[in-house]
Formats: sequence, structure tokens, C-alpha cells
Amino acid sequence: QPSNSAIALTYHRHNVLSISRKQQANMDDYHDRKSFNLHVLRSKIVNWKQGHEDNDHSQRAVDFLIKKLKNSDGVLDSLAKVLLNPYVPSPCITIPPSVDKRIQIVYRKEFPHVVYCRLWRFADLQNYHELVPSPQCRYPFSSGNNRNQKHVCINPYHYDRVPSQVLPSIIEPRINNENAPPTPPPSTYSPDPYSPQWSNQPMLSSWCTINYYEHSNKVGEQFRAASPRIFVDGYTSPYRNFTNRFSLGLLENVKRQKGVELVRANIGRGIELIEHANGDVSIRNRSWSCSVFVQSVLYNRLNGWNDSTVNHLPPRQSIHSIFNASIFTQLIHDPLATYETILDSTKLCAIQVSFKFGWGFEYGQREITSTPCWLSILINEPLRLIDTRLQQLQPEQATTSS
Repeated sequence: QPSNSAIALTYHRHNVLSISRKQQANMDDYHDRKSFNLHVLRSKIVNWKQGHEDNDHSQRAVDFLIKKLKNSDGVLDSLAKVLLNPYVPSPCITIPPSVDKRIQIVYRKEFPHVVYCRLWRFADLQNYHELVPSPQCRYPFSSGNNRNQKHVCINPYHYDRVPSQVLPSIIEPRINNENAPPTPPPSTYSPDPYSPQWSNQPMLSSWCTINYYEHSNKVGEQFRAASPRIFVDGYTSPYRNFTNRFSLGLLENVKRQKGVELVRANIGRGIELIEHANGDVSIRNRSWSCSVFVQSVLYNRLNGWNDSTVNHLPPRQSIHSIFNASIFTQLIHDPLATYETILDSTKLCAIQVSFKFGWGFEYGQREITSTPCWLSILINEPLRLIDTRLQQLQPEQATTSS
């Protein structure tokens, strides 16, 4: 017969073994749940990307970040909250800097805050020169040789875009081809998307110029509106044969995404732009089913709204005087206006239109470059007035770039 002490020892060993097995099972369950949660979080974070960033590159960038942050308690959850609530104050999301301060994702080597700002906020971001840290950021990226920097913040909402000083950010430059017959430019201005420039070429008779974009990629040629009534539709009529019709259905893009194709299929009758005799411009949504979203800084200011306000235009509805010529003329000829305020008025001459998807504070897409199909419309006559007024204020700059 085993002694009482032997029985007790056996019972104790059994309990210890049972506890060990339970602990191991709990640990396995914890790791399984943690692995599952990371997988779900990874999928969500990748899907929150902006713009046309390549899917494989986006996933690799997210995987790199998860690897850096997964052992830091609560940081990945903080990142998810940042992306879900972009306009709520948030903490720094930091990673340790490398020797040269860059990270390599697939074949690209870039600064980390640029990678994640482009992924989640500014789809058309080119380099770190376009970003400035916000005052709330405790660990902003520093391009200097600061070896004491132990952490770099990659929170995309701890960086702001350097404001454009001349024209709206997405306007295609005129391309001069020496082998092609010379053609006059569409207006006094020929801005570059990232380095706005001014041109002193003579005006065409076109009252506005229209560029079509898919995310941040310009597709097709610029349309120059000569007729006071312009139709932009999703059909396939060659616009070269119609001075009043810009058909987007003909425009090809070898990198077109499925989401873009779905939106293009819904454009249908599209929009109508009307230049009135007094110079005002109206816009009408001709579609029976597809909403459009419109942004005009001048229209917003006349209504007392924020410059970035995006207006929802339902099917078969219109906005009269989306551009008000008389108010604009008063602003330009204000005797108290300075060179800088006149120059800043160039953004009042632009209208942006997105098909089916809005952007900005109230919508899921934070930048217009994140929407599948959109138009950049420049009103030419106001730009000419600005050029004339600038030359009056600073005659010595009449023949130079502004």
C-alpha cells in the first residue's frame, strides 16, 4: 500500500501537470487569438489605404510596420484608432530609425513617415519636402544628422502638407513636342502638378479647360471648351468631332483598376457646364442615378463655408453660379488687394468634380486623388484678369515667371 505522503505527492504532481497543461493551452489560445487579431488588423489597415498605391507594396509596408509594433502593447490598436478617427487628437506612433533613416519596402527605399503618409493620407505625395510636422508631434522626422533620435513618428495625422502657393495641386502641365505642329496653350497659365509655373503665351478662345483623372493619374488629353454649353459624359463619342462634348468612355488607361471601371460604367450622361453671358458658370448633374461631388473655393466662401467643403450634387440637380464672375472681379480690383492676395485668388478659378464618390471630412476618401474618377476644371478668363492685375501691381515682373 502506498503511504499517505506518496499519495499526496502523486496528487500534487497531477495537479501541477494539469495546471501546466491549462497554462500552455491558455498561452496557445492567447497566441492564436493574437495571431488572428493581427491578421484581421492587417487586412483592415491595408484596406484603409488611399489612392492607387500598388496592393503588394501596401501589404508589405503594413507587414513591416506590424513587425515593428506588434510587441508594443496597444500601439497597433492606437494606429487603428488613428485611421478610424483621423480628426481626433492622437498620440505619436513611433518606430526606431535606421542608420540612414530610411526603410526599404519591396524595391523602394524611402523615409518611413513619407511611406505611411502616402499610404493613408496623401496619395500623391512625392517626397519629405512636401511634409511638415504638426505642433502636437513629439517625435517628428528630422532629415538632419541627429544620431540621438531614438524614435520617429509615422502617424500620418502628425504631418501636414506644405501648402501650394500658386495653383491647385493637381493640374497637368502643357507638354511641348518639337516634332509636333505648334498649338497654342489653353490659357495664360500652364501649371505643373508639383511646381506651379506661369506662362505668357496668348489666350485661346476656350473659356475653360478640363483634365480627367483616375486617382492621381491624369488620363487622356486636356479638353478645351469653346462652346458655352459643355457636356462631360461616360460615352464613347470622339470629343475631337464635338466642340461641346468631352466623352470619357474613349480614354484608355493600361493601369486602370476595377473600382475605376465600375465608376466609369455609372457616369452615363455625366455633367453639363454652362458659361452664362455675364461670365458666371453653372453645373448640372445630368445622370439619372449617379451623384457627383463638387468643390469650388469661391462658391464656398460666398456661402460662408470652409474652403475645403465638398458639395453633394444629386442626380438631375444643378448649382447655379458655382463660379460668380462679378464677385470675383470685385475681389481682383479691390484697391486694398496686395500682390499676395491676388496671387492666392488663382485657387478661386478652379472647380473639382468627382463622380459617385465624395472626399474630405464628411466622406470616406480624404483627398480627391483617392476618388476613382474626377475632373479638374480651370476657368480661363479669371486667370487672365489675375495676370493683368499682377502686372499692374508689379510691372517689373510682367515678363518673368510668377
